[in-house]
Amino acid sequence: MNYTLVYAIKCLKQTFRNMERVGIIFIVPVLFIVGMAVLYGDESSFVIVDDSGDVYTLGILNQDEIISLNSDKIAQFQLVIDEIGLSGDPLTEGFGNEFIDSMNNSNQLLPKGERRRFEIIEFLSLETASKAVQSRFVSLCLIIPEDFSLSVITGLNHRINVSKNIAILNTSEYYYTETNIELIGDFSYARFSEASILLAGTLQSYLDHYWISGLPTNTFLNIEHESIAALRFNEFEIFTPALLVFVLISSSTGVAGIIGYEREQGTIDRLKLGGFSVRSFLNGLTLTQLVTTLSTMTLVLLTLFFWLDYPVQSQFQGILILTMSIFAVLPLLGISLAVAATTDGQMSTYLPSMIAIPLTFLTGNFIPLPHFRLLGDIQLWHLNPFFCIGEVLRKIMILNSEPTGFILDIILLIVSGSFIFIIGALIFIKKAYN
Repeated sequence: MNYTLVYAIKCLKQTFRNMERVGIIFIVPVLFIVGMAVLYGDESSFVIVDDSGDVYTLGILNQDEIISLNSDKIAQFQLVIDEIGLSGDPLTEGFGNEFIDSMNNSNQLLPKGERRRFEIIEFLSLETASKAVQSRFVSLCLIIPEDFSLSVITGLNHRINVSKNIAILNTSEYYYTETNIELIGDFSYARFSEASILLAGTLQSYLDHYWISGLPTNTFLNIEHESIAALRFNEFEIFTPALLVFVLISSSTGVAGIIGYEREQGTIDRLKLGGFSVRSFLNGLTLTQLVTTLSTMTLVLLTLFFWLDYPVQSQFQGILILTMSIFAVLPLLGISLAVAATTDGQMSTYLPSMIAIPLTFLTGNFIPLPHFRLLGDIQLWHLNPFFCIGEVLRKIMILNSEPTGFILDIILLIVSGSFIFIIGALIFIKKAYN
């Protein structure tokens, strides 16, 4: 233990005495965060990106109520519905169910040759649907309201009245029934933006069958977007979890630089001659990385919360983020060891910051990553510890999730981070320490 502590203190002194490393570890991250806030700190509420062509998992909570009509009116409406030719039996099962069936049958609503774009999962309660959105099990959730069928059937009644000058329902009582379609989603998630735009177009296509084609359906039916987060975020605040991952990876430059220079100068060989074991060496570096990481993140969070006024949703949010940073130490140290074992001292100082950019994009916070489910809620990307870090930070900072909401991500981070550390340590021991 004494060897570990002494070596950690030595490494920290070496770090803070080198102004170049101090600038890279502490000053550059703060300037980076402030610069991103200046560039992207506008008033936009979520990011809209181009359609990726993916199939989106859509949660549906169908609260639609069937309209009670006499047999004569049902027969008259059925004639027109048969002409339209959509799937289902909306007069007895509800138009909400027919809309769901039509989305499952892509030939009904999409142009010829277009493939089905939604994988539909139906929920029985709003609470279950919201949890599915929070965990990204679904891209968004569509709530079909109780009066959906009533709204559609009044639109159909209007269509019949305009085209045939015969209203099946009394137009004074059933002129236009306005209803609200609600989309619940995570505004910070780019797949929500994509899926909601695509869903709005699909809904428009469906309603065009019942109203006069081209008539603006928002006259009768409104689409409301509701974020599951308590606050709205601008682009900078949406990207912040990914930016903090960048800062975390950049914080490993200090340890990587120290190891690289000590390897060049032969310090490691002298430590071995003095009976310094590889275990004490790695423990000392782990402690150094821990102090460096927490120092950098504390400085960045103070800048973020007090200078840039990030919309803090919990008084313990900063503590949660710093705690999260502790779990990032092992993969960061693994990267430092691998870099130091394969490059010279100068390159070891800069290379972690250079590889931080591509690794940051793999968190899924800048661009949506395709879903490759391995087992249950575990995705292929969970094999990347920095994706796990980004997931937890997003849930802490954007979704304001309870700690139980990201326990799985932390467990997977520990597993994948330990694996990265072991690989980095083995590379270092084989190429440098031995």
